[in-house]
Amino acid sequence: MKKLYTIYIGRSNYHKEFCCHTIGITRDIENRAVTKGFTPLYVFTQRMTRADAQSIEGYAHTIADRYFEPRAVVKNGWFDRSGARPNRTKDWWYCSPSKEFIATIMTAISECYAKRFKVELQHPHYTQSLDE
Repeated sequence: MKKLYTIYIGRSNYHKEFCCHTIGITRDIENRAVTKGFTPLYVFTQRMTRADAQSIEGYAHTIADRYFEPRAVVKNGWFDRSGARPNRTKDWWYCSPSKEFIATIMTAISECYAKRFKVELQHPHYTQSLDE
């Protein structure tokens, strides 16, 4: 059986990192949220293969880098541990207000999903149609 992945947008749980966000893929969101120290804000429940999930995640990272550069430095992350297997990777961005980051990344994930699978991703806050 194939391993299926979900894509998530999360917010840091750490003190003074409330406006730090992450984008990633996982097979087990509950476990990943604990080990990486974030609260999942949006989880795209459409399960997909690792290649598809990594493609969509990569596109979301590109959009985040374009609009929310530089990346955030977070506690116990890449820079604290000097690259030695950190719990928290370099995939964090700072944005205040948070809703700007969330809206931009949700749109990017939805657009990439639609391009990759030729199907619209359904979630309650995305109303743009492929037919428009």
